[in-house]
Amino acid sequence: MVTLLLCAQLAAALPNLTADSTYSSAALRSLVADASDANRRVPDSLASYASRIETETSLIVRDTLGREHTSEVEQLATSAHWQRDGRYDLHIIGYRSQSVGVPYSTLTIVRGWTVPSLYGERLSLGAYFAQGRGRGRDTVRAVHPFARDRDDFYRFEGGDTIATLRAGGREIPIVRIRVHPHFTSVTRLAAFDGEIDIDGDRKQIVRMRGQFVVVGGERPIAGRILQGALGVTAAAYVEFVNAEIDGKYWLPAFQRTEFQAGFGLFGQGRPGFRIVSTIADIRVSSGSPPVDSLARPRVTVSWASSDSVDHFDAWRRSLGEQTAGVHSDDFDDLAPDRWRPTGAPRLDWFPSTTARVLRFNRVEGAFVGVAPTVDMRSRVPGLSFGAYGGWAFSERTARGGGFVNYRRGVDRFGIRAERALASTNDFGLPLADDPGLAALLASVDNDDYVDRATAMVSVTRTLGGVSAGLVTLQGGVGRDRGEVTRISRGLFKADGFRPNRGVDDGNYALGSADLELHPNVTGDFVAPGYGARMHYEVGRGDLDWQRAEMSLAARSYYGPVSVAAHADAGVVTGGTPAQRLFELGGTETLPGYDYKEFVGDRAALFRGYASYRFSVLKRPVRVRNFFLPAINPGIGASVQGGWTELSTASARAAALRLGVDENGAAIAGPTHGVRATAGGGLTLLSDVLHVGASRPIERAGKWRFAVGVGLAF
Repeated sequence: MVTLLLCAQLAAALPNLTADSTYSSAALRSLVADASDANRRVPDSLASYASRIETETSLIVRDTLGREHTSEVEQLATSAHWQRDGRYDLHIIGYRSQSVGVPYSTLTIVRGWTVPSLYGERLSLGAYFAQGRGRGRDTVRAVHPFARDRDDFYRFEGGDTIATLRAGGREIPIVRIRVHPHFTSVTRLAAFDGEIDIDGDRKQIVRMRGQFVVVGGERPIAGRILQGALGVTAAAYVEFVNAEIDGKYWLPAFQRTEFQAGFGLFGQGRPGFRIVSTIADIRVSSGSPPVDSLARPRVTVSWASSDSVDHFDAWRRSLGEQTAGVHSDDFDDLAPDRWRPTGAPRLDWFPSTTARVLRFNRVEGAFVGVAPTVDMRSRVPGLSFGAYGGWAFSERTARGGGFVNYRRGVDRFGIRAERALASTNDFGLPLADDPGLAALLASVDNDDYVDRATAMVSVTRTLGGVSAGLVTLQGGVGRDRGEVTRISRGLFKADGFRPNRGVDDGNYALGSADLELHPNVTGDFVAPGYGARMHYEVGRGDLDWQRAEMSLAARSYYGPVSVAAHADAGVVTGGTPAQRLFELGGTETLPGYDYKEFVGDRAALFRGYASYRFSVLKRPVRVRNFFLPAINPGIGASVQGGWTELSTASARAAALRLGVDENGAAIAGPTHGVRATAGGGLTLLSDVLHVGASRPIERAGKWRFAVGVGLAF
């Protein structure tokens, strides 16, 4: 994540204004001059103010469809006090967090949050990075668009009234100004690129929304090498919203700073670091200005006593609410060129997933390929196409395919044809794709494979935003062929790989439908709420089947109590090809049982977790400049289990075709009832670790010691 923050300072492609003037009109020049006079200095009567801030910092990953998965969220309640001499004190009075195994606190990255005001000659990013004990520095600090020397750095457009607000008995016209960086020099400086809304009467800033970029000079060679070799793209976005206080001042009410990064070699997912703050209870102190109001903020962070932090319960928002209330797509119109849907056609050599160009498994051995994509962007809006292919060295086989995608409004249309090595695993977790590091390094390959060729058409519709829902329809033809294990082991483990399981060969026509509701909520990540997924497919031809699946997920926080659950169920009917059966068992789907020990044409899988954290040791643990999650001990419990059934003769025959042992018996069979494990014990580091015991609950069994990551005992 530190790399992400550094990458956020890479220069983004900026639009060029062709107008000779710094301003698009004489009226705009006058308007900006008035705004500069109103915002360049803190009003003389504003001596200081105090406020209450509620902040969430979170680590997220955005997938290729725009779904967000949150791995850690931390919530801080802060008493803030700002003085016009530049001192800005943040006093943390409450803290809580939730994580799915992240071993550090985001306070390792930032030691301060929120910009105390938008007045001044220079503008802060809103994130103060680690420097010294209890202090932070603003890594990115830009020339303010309303500074005296603004004409040396910016070009201005707009100046139109976009809305009218009603507050304090007056109507406030809101005027929007578009700001573009324009700076050429051997010196590299930070600049703001975005839009500024001002009070049309008083000319003070109401809202700023945009990104911080680095302009001028020459980028460091290390940054250029990193960007070229890995396809690094990064952006640092901000949204600052003010509220009118006492009918005189526009002071912070909502602030958001978000770092997004893309690493092309590792696919089109984007890791992100998000800071969202809501500022309330602003109390202003008036008086004559004791010092110059242009002083640079000096941010100091302190903590209330451990006892006070441990017993704080005056939260105004539930954990995760602020993070889930915004989305990474909110800044698409400001995105770097690589991410923008507009512009000249673009050729990109980086893949949508790493596995398309680099992977290792027991069937192919090492696979190396290429995956060029062309996005037509403004030439043909919404149209992109590409190809991908490579060579499997141990298998001595070529695999790959091609696609054409077209996006129009909320709909996405696609055509693709490919020959792939497809996994037959069931009920997978989001972001669980592995290009094969475990197989390469430790001879661990927890997938079985089928050689699958398909030609499909698809349409996906977004239902009121990606966070609300998606529906996808697909149709086409396919062909499955069995595969075998061709290599004995990876680099460092002698146990070797297991045989690849059998499949039924054949050709078929295929149709499918998927519905996802609140796809950001999975129960396994920390985003609160409820989610569901339904899948139905039908195949006709040499292979004949119907398969339906449903997944339900939930996660909620009730003060110190955290509750999460995820359940999957499915049924297969028809001729029941072996590769369409459900297989359970092993670390990923049913811990405590052997790898894919159970199989069925009907199956269910469930897992549920609950924890209660005590009101002690709730502050993160500082080790030099590194913060561990708060020790915050608690008690936790989990239950997880599964069930499969082979309900027909054709299903039982298909199970035999998966593989048999030396006695001719199927290597996998039904569960003969529910197989479940329950456990409980002590949780540490805000539920990151657990220590306790677990035992089977469907039969007599001994308690066994359990220690691990997360809440699954």
